[in-house]
Amino acid sequence: MLALGKQIQTIIREWRSSFREPSFAWKILLMPGLFFVYSAITQKLGNFVEMRKGVVLDDKLLYWFPSYDFSFYIFILLYSSLTLVALTHLDKPKIILRIIEMHFLVAVVRQLCILLIALDPPSGIIVLRDVFLENTVYPRNSPLTKDLFFSGHVASIFLYFLCAEKKFVKRFLISATFLMSFMILSMRVHYTYDVYGAIFFTYLIYKVPSWIRSREMVMR
Repeated sequence: MLALGKQIQTIIREWRSSFREPSFAWKILLMPGLFFVYSAITQKLGNFVEMRKGVVLDDKLLYWFPSYDFSFYIFILLYSSLTLVALTHLDKPKIILRIIEMHFLVAVVRQLCILLIALDPPSGIIVLRDVFLENTVYPRNSPLTKDLFFSGHVASIFLYFLCAEKKFVKRFLISATFLMSFMILSMRVHYTYDVYGAIFFTYLIYKVPSWIRSREMVMR
């Protein structure tokens, strides 16, 4: 109990210290509003994406994966991963803020990719059900099947892996990334290209700020 009390005090102290920085306070207070606007926009765009004609890709590797409905396990893995990375980094407010910021940026880039790349789902698709997403960013009248490039589920867990600092959490999350990829592909809700794209774009978005900072330091 004593150790838990000290940990709680540390968390409170770190968050109070971070909120004294105006940039941190504004960002952490602004993000919920940005996500609300994003959710309202994507619900409208989702209907457009579902109605348009897309291309079916020739993805022979996809059909090496067994066909099975992993919806329940995908839901559990995604939100348990989010809970784990949040709880284990409560004493690091700037890590929490970075996860939120990166999540938003990845979501926006993903939505742009979906709009630019019109795809139809693979044959044999098993519709992925997610109670949370169906009541936030997905259209209310039908499940999404054409929001393909790139995989948001894989991108999310890989992002948690990149942002996490604790070694045991990173080990869990990299394993979760591979497991999520397997389950997503087994359900045929994405092409293998969507999984590759999720890894590539998430890593790129995560690294761009540090590349910019390092370039600015060199130019000084």
